[in-house]
Amino acid sequence: MRKSSVKALIIFIVFLFVFVSITPQDIMASSGPIVNPKQTYNYSKMEKDIKALAKKYPDLITYKVIGKSEYGRNIYAVSLGKGNSTVSINGSHHAREWLTTNLNMYMIEQYARAYKKNTKMGDYHVKTILDNTTIWFVPMVNPDGVELQQKGLSAFPSKDHQALLKMNKGSRDFKRWKANAKGVDLNRQYNAGWKTIRNNAPSPNYENHKGTKPHSSAETKAMVAFTYEIDPEMVVSYHSSGEILFWNYLQTGSRYNRDHAYAKKIGSMTGYRLVYPGPNPSGGGMTDWFVDVFKRPGFTPELGRYAGPTHLPISAFDRVWKQNKYVGLYVAQEGHKLYKQRLPEIAKTEVTKAEKLVKSLTKYRTYSTVNDVTYSSQYKKEYNASQKQIDLANDKVKQLSKGTTKTALQNRLKEVKILQDRSTAAIKAIQGGDKLLVESNRLLTDISKTELTDELIKRRNTLSTNSAKQKDRIALVTGTNNRKIMREKYTIPTNAFIKKLDNPIARFNKLKAIDRLLQSNNLDEAQKELESLSKMARSKDSFLAKVEADLQKREQTLKARYEKLLEESQPQEEPVVEVLEEESLTESIEEDAIVNE
Repeated sequence: MRKSSVKALIIFIVFLFVFVSITPQDIMASSGPIVNPKQTYNYSKMEKDIKALAKKYPDLITYKVIGKSEYGRNIYAVSLGKGNSTVSINGSHHAREWLTTNLNMYMIEQYARAYKKNTKMGDYHVKTILDNTTIWFVPMVNPDGVELQQKGLSAFPSKDHQALLKMNKGSRDFKRWKANAKGVDLNRQYNAGWKTIRNNAPSPNYENHKGTKPHSSAETKAMVAFTYEIDPEMVVSYHSSGEILFWNYLQTGSRYNRDHAYAKKIGSMTGYRLVYPGPNPSGGGMTDWFVDVFKRPGFTPELGRYAGPTHLPISAFDRVWKQNKYVGLYVAQEGHKLYKQRLPEIAKTEVTKAEKLVKSLTKYRTYSTVNDVTYSSQYKKEYNASQKQIDLANDKVKQLSKGTTKTALQNRLKEVKILQDRSTAAIKAIQGGDKLLVESNRLLTDISKTELTDELIKRRNTLSTNSAKQKDRIALVTGTNNRKIMREKYTIPTNAFIKKLDNPIARFNKLKAIDRLLQSNNLDEAQKELESLSKMARSKDSFLAKVEADLQKREQTLKARYEKLLEESQPQEEPVVEVLEEESLTESIEEDAIVNE
């Protein structure tokens, strides 16, 4: 073989080895970017990209639907990171401001890529930050409005076209559209100074109509519920345009100083001018509500140079990204610090909630009659809620550093666990008891319909075993009277039923034994067993009528077999044979001979 051929073969083998060694995960990680922010980024593209990102980074990115828009489109939330602390970033509250969605989505992917490569972005070590903090993105709060602004009437049912045109002042050009598709401005919907919002459009409109009451729109309801769910340390709500930063809503004292410092840092990072509102800000915005209710920092950056009442051009994205590429990382980093500061109070709050929920369960554990012994759907709901809260409280306490606070909370949780165990014991006793009664009633029904069988006896024995287990479950229930009433409901009637089966089963087994004795022709033992059987009492319960009839029939059949076998076993008398005298016999033969002659 020539040298060139050998060389080619070696190269091929190396290539093949490398190719085979590459996993699907390697291919996904090394593939190109998913999100293209330099396009008119619509709802369907966003939806597709969210799912692709979650597939590419399954251990880092998840997503969920937190609600639906007024027209039924999904409102997606995307989580990035693994930390216990949380912050939140959102975009496209306003339809014409959809470049904020481009930024949200691009931020998700760039941070995920840096995490996987374990590289820094600027001065921020992405992996460390995202291991400590989970960033929750809602890239498109207002999918209906974005679709209308980008596509016009074609994205909506024809029956709604006239209403949409009316809200748009008769124009078929929806580039200025700001509201949701019902004509409500979502960033005037939040319950922070809502009543005094200025420049309100009195009816549904392409912009500035605050709605009939706070949180009335489906999109706002979803955002409010989601914010309570994730409990973020900071919120960034992206809007456009103007390159300014809203950050203040009636903070005072140390909160003002704290949030002002964060705002100045974001301002220097982006180059955006901080807005200092007067003593009576208009309100109604998402971050206004967050700052007011949660008492934590909230920021509303207005992206891009002022573009008037329309969307930013795609060409603006490079500048927008350069200004904001580190904002999410900074907020996540500082959010984790705030979380650590708040953690002792968070843990105390969660433990207190657990105590309250568990103590409320005691109302279900006091029984006066057997009818009180129930496991209602409400009891189940409250029990599950208390268990979930205990787990949450335990998780928060575990995160605390060693010290007196942690020890005290651990001791409180031990007491909570004791109380919860009492509810658990009661629930297990009720569940086990209810199953026992079902099992007992089924056996009763089946026995009343037919004769006794080995299978029915096996079920009776299982019922007896389960009744003993139920006795043990009841023994763990708190309260002497509670245990007494549970026994009255479950084990006492079950054991009474089991006892009524003892006699029929004993006779059934004796009949089987007699049958075996007869088969082996052991009549003496069979006689003894038949005599013993005749002395056994007959059941008088109506549900055992068919069983009794069958047992008596079997008994008569075996007695008849016994009598027949006994008769057949008696010795037979030998037949009498008359012996003639030898002489007489000879004479008889001779006489026969003469006659024959």
